[in-house]
Amino acid sequence: MIRILVIIIITLLSFVLPASGSECSKCTIYKGYISGDMEMWEKGMSELQEAYRRTSEPCMLFDLTEARYGYIGFLLETDKKNEAKLLIDIFEKDIEQLAALKDYLAETEAFRIALLGFRMELNPAKAMTLGPRALKQLEKAVSIGSTNAAVWIEKANSEAHMPAFAGGSKVKAAESFREALRLFEAEPSLSACNWRYLNTLVLLGQTLEKTEDYKGAREAYLRALRREPGFLWVRNELLPAVEKKIK
Repeated sequence: MIRILVIIIITLLSFVLPASGSECSKCTIYKGYISGDMEMWEKGMSELQEAYRRTSEPCMLFDLTEARYGYIGFLLETDKKNEAKLLIDIFEKDIEQLAALKDYLAETEAFRIALLGFRMELNPAKAMTLGPRALKQLEKAVSIGSTNAAVWIEKANSEAHMPAFAGGSKVKAAESFREALRLFEAEPSLSACNWRYLNTLVLLGQTLEKTEDYKGAREAYLRALRREPGFLWVRNELLPAVEKKIK
């Protein structure tokens, strides 16, 4: 009788409690990233949005905000500024919701740096006013999350794009990307679906290419493939291109 009651309770809890392995998952986003299938990425965002609407799990809000962050980068890279502008406004609202969650304070401050960067990409004329704000925001983020990988990624992005007179440096950016990777790898629970870990390896490789450290870039891309052999962008484009430069 006791055994039957235990089984009933466990069954009921499975309907009431979110399953951390499935609910708080960004694996659809990850699959879209490694395959280059942005329709799958959009599907992943829809899944996360619906899951968050049903359960209000903080980790789902974070994963959704992070997914939108990545998709905005894709839209700006492909010059789809009108679509990006709409999503940036939604991203800003996500950040404000995330700011209320104490477990994501560092990530929130990092996203605020990215938000200012996105605004400047949409309208470069705003760099004169938004640039100093971004630097102050970076200082705040580092003071709050000096051991957070997301903060070091935004530090690296800032260093990679800032002019030299403002402290920009591709060499500094590469070191900051390396620190972000170290922090990711220090986490014993580094998710198999962590697309940002792979993306940080790509950003490191691209930054090293700009400094003409082609062997270092190749090693970054090989590290990405050792973790994910099915990473098509690296396997079919980035690695072959940098290997030609070495020869």
